[in-house]
Amino acid sequence: MVGDLRYWRNVGLPGLDRRSDLYVWLPPGYRRSSRRYPVIYLHDGGNLFDPRTAYAGATWRADEALAWLHTQGIDAIAVGVPCSPDRRIEEYTPYLGERVRTQEPDLGTPAGDAYVDFLADHLKPWVDAALRTRPEREHTLTAGSSMGGVVSLHAWVRRPDVFGGIGAFSTAFWVPGEQHLLEIERAVAAPHPPTRFYLDVGGRETPDDAERQLAYRTDTERVVAALQAVDVPVRYTYDSAAPHFETAWAERLPTALAWLLQGYAVGSPEAD
Repeated sequence: MVGDLRYWRNVGLPGLDRRSDLYVWLPPGYRRSSRRYPVIYLHDGGNLFDPRTAYAGATWRADEALAWLHTQGIDAIAVGVPCSPDRRIEEYTPYLGERVRTQEPDLGTPAGDAYVDFLADHLKPWVDAALRTRPEREHTLTAGSSMGGVVSLHAWVRRPDVFGGIGAFSTAFWVPGEQHLLEIERAVAAPHPPTRFYLDVGGRETPDDAERQLAYRTDTERVVAALQAVDVPVRYTYDSAAPHFETAWAERLPTALAWLLQGYAVGSPEAD
């Protein structure tokens, strides 16, 4: 483990009917300084830092990525929220598209709205009250992979007043389906405060399902094209060899965070 990782134990999550530990990573020098920091809210928090809590058996090595950013003069607080142990898909999506309903008929009611409201109306105020944050939207980011990418983009669509930077890794747009894509495109085309986006996809997300593999790429590139059409700052990465797994997202995380946190180098106006 690299850096100062703190645990908020057994926290009640309003609106989600569950409790969870929360993970808070503080940048080097936090306790010795009076600086305020941007915050990035990361989903699937159990997979970020500690292999012992990672349900996939590997982590994003987020502590290493954040520590590397510190060596580049960029600092941020990271907050990890573990997923629901039995309703991850439902909690991370605003809709269930026709394809996923056919393939997984036992899924329950989508709760993406409730999850985003928890982030914006409960978790963020807790973090802002407990830590030296920069609470403005331009200093508040959220990111995740697969379904975490879905809910990150939905967070911006639903609460553009709160989130000013979005990271979406290997996003499973096929789960919420066309309604979600149209919702994003409408939000992109409408006037909105400045926002930075990072999106990526791997060439081996689902190597045994060619149709779904194609959907991962074409849906992501559809969103990227919508952002580019209105000159929204966006970085897109396609890694033809990358699987749908934590090790792939760990490799891409440092450059993704560096892009999203541009302007936060020590000595820049945003960092002061």
